[in-house]
Amino acid sequence: MRSPLKATLLLLLASPLGLQAGDTKLGTCESAVGPWEFIVQPGGRGLMTKEGAKYHVMWVARVANATAGTTEAEGTAAECTCQAAAQKLVWKCRVSFSLRPSEIGTEQTYEWGVDGDTLKSWYVGPDGKRSDGVGIRRPK
Repeated sequence: MRSPLKATLLLLLASPLGLQAGDTKLGTCESAVGPWEFIVQPGGRGLMTKEGAKYHVMWVARVANATAGTTEAEGTAAECTCQAAAQKLVWKCRVSFSLRPSEIGTEQTYEWGVDGDTLKSWYVGPDGKRSDGVGIRRPK
């Protein structure tokens, strides 16, 4: 059962999707809908859709494992809510699928801020501290 979901997720995120965010201003919750790519992680892609007040998010990327000196695949699907706060968006997500099984069912918080014509995303840990920011943009 998990393999078809993984294959679908990878297919969606690996292909250049022709979706657009519409005419909403970059940095609003509504403008997050559509495809994304990671700026510093070649091949890393994400897709966000909206259903009512909930957002469905999927992303796949390769991330560095500094301890092992390698890169590892990271893939996640989550259901999120978005709240616009001063100068940032706050995403509260519940992970429904992950290539890291220990993440399934966990709650994660991210913050997004506008950085020119791109966005910067930070993971916010349980202690409230931000991770290093990751740049994301619309696929070219």
